[in-house]
Amino acid sequence: MASTDPEDGAAPLEEPLLAPEPTEEKVQVTTELADLLGLTAAFFVSSVSWVAMKSTDTAILGHVGTRYLDATALSDLYTMSTGVFVQGRVLGVFVSQAIGADNKKLAGAWLQTSYAVLSLVLIPVAVAWLFTGPALRLFVRNDTLVKDAAYYATVLALCLPARVGFSQLTQFFSAQKIMRPSYATAPIAMVLNLVLGLILVLGIGIPDWRGFGFKACPVVTTCVEYVQLAIVIVVFCVIKKLHASCEPDNGWFSMKEITSERFVAYVKMYAPAALAIASDFWRMTAVGAVAASLSEDDLGVFNASYRIMWMALTLTGSLGGAIATKLGLRLGAGDSKGARQGVRIGLVVSVVLLSIIVLVVITIPRQLAMIFTNDSKLLDLFERCRYEFAAALFMMNFAVVCERVPFGMGRAKAVLYAGAVGSWVGQVPAVILCVEFWRKDLRSVYTGVAAGYALLVVVLLGIIFTTDWRQQAADARARSEVDAPAAEEEEAAQ
Repeated sequence: MASTDPEDGAAPLEEPLLAPEPTEEKVQVTTELADLLGLTAAFFVSSVSWVAMKSTDTAILGHVGTRYLDATALSDLYTMSTGVFVQGRVLGVFVSQAIGADNKKLAGAWLQTSYAVLSLVLIPVAVAWLFTGPALRLFVRNDTLVKDAAYYATVLALCLPARVGFSQLTQFFSAQKIMRPSYATAPIAMVLNLVLGLILVLGIGIPDWRGFGFKACPVVTTCVEYVQLAIVIVVFCVIKKLHASCEPDNGWFSMKEITSERFVAYVKMYAPAALAIASDFWRMTAVGAVAASLSEDDLGVFNASYRIMWMALTLTGSLGGAIATKLGLRLGAGDSKGARQGVRIGLVVSVVLLSIIVLVVITIPRQLAMIFTNDSKLLDLFERCRYEFAAALFMMNFAVVCERVPFGMGRAKAVLYAGAVGSWVGQVPAVILCVEFWRKDLRSVYTGVAAGYALLVVVLLGIIFTTDWRQQAADARARSEVDAPAAEEEEAAQ
């Protein structure tokens, strides 16, 4: 029976995590769909917080003035290119496989190791954010725009410790299918950021006051990020103790479990994973630079449309996270056949979901753009390029879902290489060629983006459908410090 205890924090999505036993049973499609969609919903609610806060900031600033919308776009293009290094996406791989192999204490040790690694990475990232102004002045001549962008990035640098603390702790729980810590804080963060933004930035709700304007926006976001971290720690760790079953032998505050072997193993997966996602943002920075070279209006539309892409990515990324979590648990448990079938079902679901999203974008493009701006000139521009944008959105999101599969196996290097080909062989050259030799507008930009992501999808699908699933199960068991190789057990069972 699935767990239904409202106090255990886990969504009742599938069988409790037991000792790994290889299985030859086929995945039942209806059961898999129910489990996958249930876990996707939980991931969606938990992951929507960050995207919603960024979207809220953009929407509010769009009503303060186009100048501030452009400044935040410029700031984000710079800070995201370095901020990706503190995301540490690999913790979920280690934890899910350790839990699947029934080695809960090792899962706790991986959380400690993750914090140790990311604490070191955080320092240069924070320094880079604090020097946003000098960095942008090398490329941008508009001193007012650079000054606003630098202020925005400098204030947000203060929230980096909270961002690392929250992301790793919730990732630790989510990899075990314990979703309450993250999805319970998401609505609080969204509402708090919106309410404080409307009051402090725009002055809504207070007679004869227009608010603090742009300067209050990053301050509100920073405070909200610390609030959501505090909620997870106090409610779900101190009070509910949802982390207790994974406590390492030497306790949570001991460094003894952070062995050199684990540190090196984590870094070996973290480094290519971080470089892969950094490459993604560097690529989009290059594409954004092309958009900015067209006009300030093109940059504003590009920024708003990129937010729409991320809103869609919140949903498809949640689906990808659900696929990767179930994949890690199955590989850790030695179920290579179930892992393969589950992945194929997940990819089909992602295509159906993205088709629906694209239809919405094509049907009501102007209404979507009005979330971020009321400038009729920008709305007209977005409406004219809706078909090319829809194609880019589909390919971007499907590529992200496909990427989560080899990543969930622990094949971070394969993801890095595939991303490099899609970005620097496909997308960036395609954007430049379309703009230079077809038409100098956003339609060319989105056409090039779609072409680059299409190349990436082809490479990733090649990796997925040529995978040796038994070997991946054996690797997952070895990574989880389990003696018996799963592939050998399954082969003997057959």
